[in-house]
Parts: sequence; structure tokens; C-alpha cells
Amino acid sequence: MKVCPIWFHCCRILSYSFFRHFHSIRSEGADSLPPGPLILAPNHASFFDPPAVGCNVRRVTYYLARHTLFAPPIGSWLLPSIGSIPVNQNSPGPSSLKNIFEVLKQKGTLVLFPEGQRTFDGNLRKAEPGVGLIAARTNTPVVPVHIIGSRDALPRGGGWHPFRPIRVIYGKPLRFSGDPKNRDDYQKFADEIMLAISNLK
Repeated sequence: MKVCPIWFHCCRILSYSFFRHFHSIRSEGADSLPPGPLILAPNHASFFDPPAVGCNVRRVTYYLARHTLFAPPIGSWLLPSIGSIPVNQNSPGPSSLKNIFEVLKQKGTLVLFPEGQRTFDGNLRKAEPGVGLIAARTNTPVVPVHIIGSRDALPRGGGWHPFRPIRVIYGKPLRFSGDPKNRDDYQKFADEIMLAISNLK
């Protein structure tokens, strides 16, 4: 992944300024994140969630983004330069997993939404097993993150509502324990992450 730190941090600072001015964003626990490879696992209710999670973290963070957004001339160079990893949600390929594993191998920080897509009604969705698989295979700690207010600010299928406050709470790291045997083991850990996210609220 060829990330440009200057581009990334410029976008991070601009995002933070936007959220600070229009949504009075506040965070808890961002300064206590452990060093080394890390998976940030937030709930997902809005397009605002990725920048809201990343703008509070003073390190390069990587994201999964829909592959159709990487079209030239802008998306093909801008998104990779700020840490976006293309993924086909309907048919994830091995190249996406390879990029994810490479980020964590290089001790990077990855934002991964366990639910896979935004909620329709504001309630937490059931997690997909993918976050458990990635955490187990890379032995990477997972930090549950609860985003409050992003759906009020920009709901799925709705317009932007400025001046709705957003709060982001970063929890304590979780680690996959045991020897995974199958999809059910990955699903169990993903469910534990979703429970931790819910408890942060």
C-alpha cells in the first residue's frame, strides 16, 4: 500500500476540523490505543463513520472502500494515497485479503466494520465472521469502537443534518483466544466484538 503521509494527515486534519465545527465531535480513549498492529472495529450507521473514527487517531489508518470508488482519474490515485483498500463487497477477492494482511504485517492500523454495511434502523447488526478471521490469522488485537450520533448527522438514505453532535468511544483491546477450527469460531469472536461495541454505549 503506497500511502502518502502528507496527504493522509492533511485529510485527517480537514476531517477533524469539519466534524469539530459542524458536529462538535468528542472522543474517548483515542489516546490510549496500544502501539503496533491494530484493528479498530466500529459500528456502522453512516458514511461519516470512517473519517469520524480516523480523524481522532494520530496515526495512518487504513480503510476498506467499495472498489467502484477507485475509478480514474481521481479515485485511482487519491484513495490509495490516503489508505483506502479496494474491496468488492459482493465477491471479495484474494487481493483484498492480501492487502489487509500486508497492512497488519507492517504494524499498521486498520478500520474494519464488523457489520459489513450500514444499519438501516440505527440498531446494531449481526457481525460478519470476517473480522474474527482476520484477527485470528494475524494475531492482531481488536479495539471495539462505538460511534454515537453519526446516523443523526447523515443517515442511510437521508441527507446531511449539520450540528448534530457525534461522539466516538474507543474501548479496550480484545484478542482472539484459542485455536480456530472453522467459521463458527470466527463468528463467535465477531459476536464478542459486537457485544463489546454495544457495552461502550
